[in-house]
Formats: sequence, structure tokens, C-alpha cells
Amino acid sequence: MFTALQRLDLMFFSPAQNELPRHLRIQSWPVRFFKQVGVSLWLFSQARRIISRYGLDQLNIHSGPGGVLLVRRLPIPVVVTCHHTYRQQCHFIRSQFWKRVFIPFEGRTYRLASKIVCVSDATRRALIEEYGIPQEKTVTVYNAVDTERFYPNGDAKEPRTVVYVGRIDQRKGIEFLIRSMPLVRAELPDVQLVVGGTGSHLERMKTLVGRLGLEGSVSFLGFVPDEELNALYNRAQCVVVPSIFEGFGITVIEALAAGTRVVGSDTDGIREILSSGDYGSLAPYGDQSALARAIVGELQHPRSAQKLGPEYRIEQFRKGYQQALDPVGAT
Repeated sequence: MFTALQRLDLMFFSPAQNELPRHLRIQSWPVRFFKQVGVSLWLFSQARRIISRYGLDQLNIHSGPGGVLLVRRLPIPVVVTCHHTYRQQCHFIRSQFWKRVFIPFEGRTYRLASKIVCVSDATRRALIEEYGIPQEKTVTVYNAVDTERFYPNGDAKEPRTVVYVGRIDQRKGIEFLIRSMPLVRAELPDVQLVVGGTGSHLERMKTLVGRLGLEGSVSFLGFVPDEELNALYNRAQCVVVPSIFEGFGITVIEALAAGTRVVGSDTDGIREILSSGDYGSLAPYGDQSALARAIVGELQHPRSAQKLGPEYRIEQFRKGYQQALDPVGAT
């Protein structure tokens, strides 16, 4: 996004340590103690001061923990980027029901926004239908993939190889995938699942693999550096994205840009990308038989994904986001 908006004079505020030009790191105590929600507390208390100090003409915030407490009207236009809503999250992940406490604050943030950029039509519909946000105030700009980083590299596929890349936690559906693997292996005994990523459920998933007798069929890579992702996608016959829900699903389009088809959960943002069948297959979250059938189908009939559509490419992202952030269009 940063290179796509070169004509704008940008400043960045976040708790991350990075080398972005004009990036100011937030190191206040709410961030240290409350993590992402702390960013929202910081923004609530400091927004007017930073607007004045740095002469900001417009503020772009990301919804969720980063902007959920921005409940006061500011003297400049505010553009909110919405990846998904708390209402969606609480609906799909029942154990996070307590996050419903954020919904009224989140709704006020959307109502105060000058413009809301949604990463998928599913998220946009949620804002309009569930939060009552006027349609004309919202726009869909799909997340984009850098096709100079993710592309078919010409390497041969590793037969019967399935790849998962992502956080090892509940929301990403890794347990659903692993529990489906005995059914896949019953059809294809030589199948190999390669898991890339770290997270709170990693040791639990390793234990589950042992309990299911899958030690010879599942391997864990741990953290996969960005520069190694394209090669990993290329070696797979299919990539699986088994999330409980996603506002969009960036892993999906990264794999597709590398020419590898995807099996994904039939939910919100993932469905939006894969429903045509040109890029892969869908299976209802939690239906292990359906997921296994989809994986087996991709492995038994290997083929490349069709060329990724322009709506998921940097050029369209640049155009859409530039329009959304345009100070005139945002007011």
C-alpha cells in the first residue's frame, strides 16, 4: 500500500519496529499492557494532539482493536479500513463471545467515519446490513498480491503435497485440517501435509498429529520467512486455507499468484475468491469429509490455478485505495 500511494505525504503510527520512512512508533503504556486494544486507547487520547502537532489533513485507521475506541468526532476526515467486524468474529468463533462488548464502540467508529474501505464485499454487506451504515459511505477494495514476489517459478510440484501457511491457532482452522487428514490418507496413503507457521496451538497440534498416527504424513516447518513463501507455494499441489472465517484471505491470493490452486473454507471472504471454481474448491468449515474430498479431488486431478484476476492485483488496489483516500472523495 505504501508504494501505491506515492503522491500522498504519509506518516505512519504503529507499535511495530520497522524501517518505514516517517514511521513513528507508539510506545505508550496502554500499548505495552493492552497490546492491540492499547493502540485504540492511545488513539482515543492522542488523536487531536497528533493532528495538531503533525498538521495532518486526514486520518486512515484500521478497524478492530486499532480503531474501535475512536468514538469522538475529529476535525479532519477519517477513513476506516475494515477487514472484518466484531459481530462476524463473535458469530463464527463462539469462544470469543466476550468481544461483543466492542460492537457498540465499533459501530460508532463506522458512523463517525467519512469513508469505509472494506477488503471484501462480504465485509461491506455486514456493515450495511448489520450496522446500518449507508451504502454510499462504503467501498470495496480487495487486498492485493505483489506478483513480483508471488509467481509460478517453474519448479516441479511435489506429488501429493498439501501446504498450510498461517498462524497455528483456533481461528485459522488448523485443527479442522489435521483432523481431516486421516480421511485424505485413506484415499491417498502417500499424501504429505506441510504446515508453515507458529502460534498458540502449535504444540497442541503436534500432539494431535501423534494421537491420530499422522507423524509420517504431517511435518511442521515453524516460521516461514517471506522470501521462502513463493517457493513453498510453488512446490504444493494445493494450498489449504481452512479458517473458521476470514474478512478476505491474503494467503489464498498469494498461493493463486504462484499458480497453485486452493482448498478453502466456504466462509465469507474465502468464498468470494474461490466460488467460481477457477482457482480451487470450497468445503464447509467443520465438515471433515467435505474438506477431505476437496483435497483428494485437487490431488487426484492436479492442475494450475487460472491466472489471478486484475481485482487482486496491485494496479487495481492502487487505483481503488487512491480514490478512497482522496481527501475530496472522503468528505
